[in-house]
Amino acid sequence: MAGGRLTVLTDERLDVLRSIVDERITAAADLVGETAFEEFFDQTMCAHLLKVITATQAHEGSVWLLDEARSHLIPRFNSGPNAADFVGSYRLSLREGMISMVVATEQPICENAVFLNERQSKDLDRRLGLLTCAMLAVPFYFGGELRGVISAVQLKPSANSPEPPGFTAENLETLHLGAAVLSRMVDHQLLSLALGRGDVR
Repeated sequence: MAGGRLTVLTDERLDVLRSIVDERITAAADLVGETAFEEFFDQTMCAHLLKVITATQAHEGSVWLLDEARSHLIPRFNSGPNAADFVGSYRLSLREGMISMVVATEQPICENAVFLNERQSKDLDRRLGLLTCAMLAVPFYFGGELRGVISAVQLKPSANSPEPPGFTAENLETLHLGAAVLSRMVDHQLLSLALGRGDVR
């Protein structure tokens, strides 16, 4: 009926199962965050994130997840050509770096002229031989809590290279919305796993 409200009544038979399902979702989310993200991150999730990164006008983007001790961020996905050089192996302490601020504050950031910001960790840039010029970063939630950060960057090969255009508030909004959709996709898959309706492939 036009203008009607969607009302789904609670089924009391599910009450005894909620805590069990929640425990299984948390356990699966922990596993995804620690070791199984590459397996879990399916083609649909990847395609969505790649389109979002492109829509922000970024050169590349990354998914950073907290380690088990919640003391470091580890890149679990990167869309750029150097992904194999640092994804899964690089560790960023939460005591340094701009994306660590997103974990601490749970607030997104949009920063241009990143290389002039003293907060930025230069370690990864030195490792890859690149200069990060602009950055977007937003919190990434799944399994009921903050699990990491999704970032998008504009880069140049050296200080003498032309400056990229930088990011706008609209670019940040695009990444923020894209991360929220990805969170729902991940949570849906976690629920399916918790209910035995799917396997991590």
